[in-house]
Amino acid sequence: MMKNKSLWKGLIVMLAAAFVMLVMPVQKAFAAGTTEGPKLKWGSSYSGSTETSKCYKYAFSLKQSGNVTFVFQVSDAGYAFTSMGKITVLDETGKEVYKIYNVGDCSLSLDLLAGNYTLRIGMEGGMDGCNFTFTPSFKPSKETKSEHAMAKNNEMGTATSYKIGKSVKGQLALNDDIDIYKMRVTKSQYLNLTVSSKLRELNINLVNTSGSRNVSISDIEAGLHKYRVFLPKGTYYVKFRGGVNYATDYHYTGKYSFRTSVTAIPKPTITKTKPDNKYKTMYIRCKKNSLANGYQFQIARDKKFKKGKKTKQDEYTGMYMVDLKKGTYYVRVRSYVKIDNYGSTPDEYYYSSWSKVKTVKIK
Repeated sequence: MMKNKSLWKGLIVMLAAAFVMLVMPVQKAFAAGTTEGPKLKWGSSYSGSTETSKCYKYAFSLKQSGNVTFVFQVSDAGYAFTSMGKITVLDETGKEVYKIYNVGDCSLSLDLLAGNYTLRIGMEGGMDGCNFTFTPSFKPSKETKSEHAMAKNNEMGTATSYKIGKSVKGQLALNDDIDIYKMRVTKSQYLNLTVSSKLRELNINLVNTSGSRNVSISDIEAGLHKYRVFLPKGTYYVKFRGGVNYATDYHYTGKYSFRTSVTAIPKPTITKTKPDNKYKTMYIRCKKNSLANGYQFQIARDKKFKKGKKTKQDEYTGMYMVDLKKGTYYVRVRSYVKIDNYGSTPDEYYYSSWSKVKTVKIK
């Protein structure tokens, strides 16, 4: 009987201990060595007091990419310290995304991809602690295609498909310093690129799959900018990357948007044809266009430009055709764009469609 009473007493003690554990309030933060922390709620306030070798951890999740802001207030905890030793943000793999040392009263604004993160607040070993209070908030970037920390478009193999003429909104983040888009150019033409950026410095690179055409636009400041580049037919990768902030060693982050359109190589208009019957020559002139690097002039004895054909080209809008014979000539002109390869390979020429045909007689 005494033995049964002892068993009952032990069972009652165990049940009471379990009840106490259930009703105890959850701590605001966990000490160093733990792998999880309480989940942050946007707009709520959190506080703690760091001491030597103590670290607080808080978990937060982003369903979409955007900006997380932590507003900190720090006070003396009796050790004459009014700054936290180190703040870090880790992604779900434990990789460090961001870190900053000796943090006092401040507002930390961090651009991040969708994903799961841990905020760590602590003191460096051997240093005394301080009191802190902070409030987190989140603002979505509203990217056209929101990236996840574990699924990015940072490689050519994972580039986001892009169709010319579409508008795109993007964000470069602390854990996503480059965005790559894959674009098809169906014929050789000019690409008109309009970029709106909130980054302090943005760099853009366009390169085709063969690597033969590589165009860089560097040191783009925040604001609205317009560019025009000539692209031969092919498939291109368009890369957006923030410049390096040498004060922090991080790339600049922030939101950007872009849209594109195309412009064909301009078809010229013949403005003058003047035959010289005495010297059997002909002068041809066309209207100048700023998008052309030069012009190709062609004459022939038939409308299909098969017989007696002569072709000359130059950067100027006027050309003489010489050593002509009596008879009727058909004249046409087209513009060209030249890509100078500086001797590494032959220069490349890309032509517009032909102008309307003019008829000239040599007597």
